[in-house]
Amino acid sequence: MRASRRRLIVASLALTALPFGRLRAADVCKGAATNILGPAYRKDAPFRERLAESGEPGTPLTMTGVVTDAHTCKPLRGAVLDVWQVDIKGDYDTDGAGFHLRGKFKCAADGAYRFATVMPVPYGVRPKHIHFLATREGYEPHITQCYFDGDERNSKDPFVKKELIIAPTQAGGTLIGRFDIALQRETPPDRNATSLYRQFAGVYQIAPGVQITVVAKGRHLYWHLNQGENQGDALDGEFVPRTQMRFFVPEYDIDATFVRDEHGAIDHVLDSRGILMKKTS
Repeated sequence: MRASRRRLIVASLALTALPFGRLRAADVCKGAATNILGPAYRKDAPFRERLAESGEPGTPLTMTGVVTDAHTCKPLRGAVLDVWQVDIKGDYDTDGAGFHLRGKFKCAADGAYRFATVMPVPYGVRPKHIHFLATREGYEPHITQCYFDGDERNSKDPFVKKELIIAPTQAGGTLIGRFDIALQRETPPDRNATSLYRQFAGVYQIAPGVQITVVAKGRHLYWHLNQGENQGDALDGEFVPRTQMRFFVPEYDIDATFVRDEHGAIDHVLDSRGILMKKTS
């Protein structure tokens, strides 16, 4: 993994966690912290009762938790978790028909979930982690990762957030981990979104040879990246509105603000470190 290249794309695509910008539901309810999607996500994983079948090599681990509304902290019935992780060799199933160590789980009426798996292992510069994509009607897609206490790579990986680190407990021969998730309600688009989004549409340069195309379709604003760093990187998505000019990009866990020039025309996107993404057409 070329970490410097990934950081460039992540840094330039948009704003990273502005303290004055994105409403942080983590200030209200536990489990609201988000994370990157990463290059290993696969669509259409099947619903399962267990993530790892009996006999899967590795240390048995049972993951539990509750999915809640990020502002009321009340449990959400019917939320769906899409989960994936590496095996004991540190490999993802990227194309197998069986979707090994990948699956979906529907939360119970009290928002609770539970599934059996094995403890993931670290690989490369990345610590042990499990990926989660939580969805529910009326709420923003919530992309996050669960990390594990005691992994020395936690302090070195730039994507690790301390609020995402859990410390499983021992119960017999199985580890029990609790990882709660809080979903943020969808923000209605600005009432002038249709005309406003047309002004945002165009091609923006992130780095030499790396461009993002912004497309407006009614009250929706989409993005397309012409290339990713790794096979499987997210190349398409929808901007999630925060304010009239600022949006969240769930796949890369970043915010983006469109900026006007002195004549009132949109001419760049600004990130939190002052890096400009210039509009070229």
